[in-house]
Amino acid sequence: MTLQIDEGLLRRMARDAAIFSLTRPRAIVMWVVLAAVLVVSALGDRATDDPGGFRAFLPVAALGLMAFAVLMTVSGARQALRAAMPPGTTVWVRVGADALQIGAGDRTSTVRYSTFQNLRAGRHAVLFTIRGASVITAVPRALLSDADIAELRTRIG
Repeated sequence: MTLQIDEGLLRRMARDAAIFSLTRPRAIVMWVVLAAVLVVSALGDRATDDPGGFRAFLPVAALGLMAFAVLMTVSGARQALRAAMPPGTTVWVRVGADALQIGAGDRTSTVRYSTFQNLRAGRHAVLFTIRGASVITAVPRALLSDADIAELRTRIG
């Protein structure tokens, strides 16, 4: 089965990739720290006699950093997906015995299952994490059946 990439699919796949990235353990630590800064600065501001000054801007700064993190994560995911699968590209995936074959346009990659650490199936993208790296590989969810995903989960471990 093949699928042609369009702008809408790229946006939806980028959203899945961003959600995945923003819910990784390191990202969760970042969210906890930013939430703690937000809470402490909001409570600390009320506890002082002088509510103005630098501390007054900490809640706004924390919220701004949270919004910036989301914006940059989504933007980075879109750019990476657009580079790998520009709109108009025909994409295909083949689940083999020892490796996953991915084709995008005139490029074909064969990736052994041992290369992947795990996978996450989103609504519009299946995301594969690579062992020993902080990158992910994404393929459109529509190219893989539920049975394919179950088979990939057992092969990847």
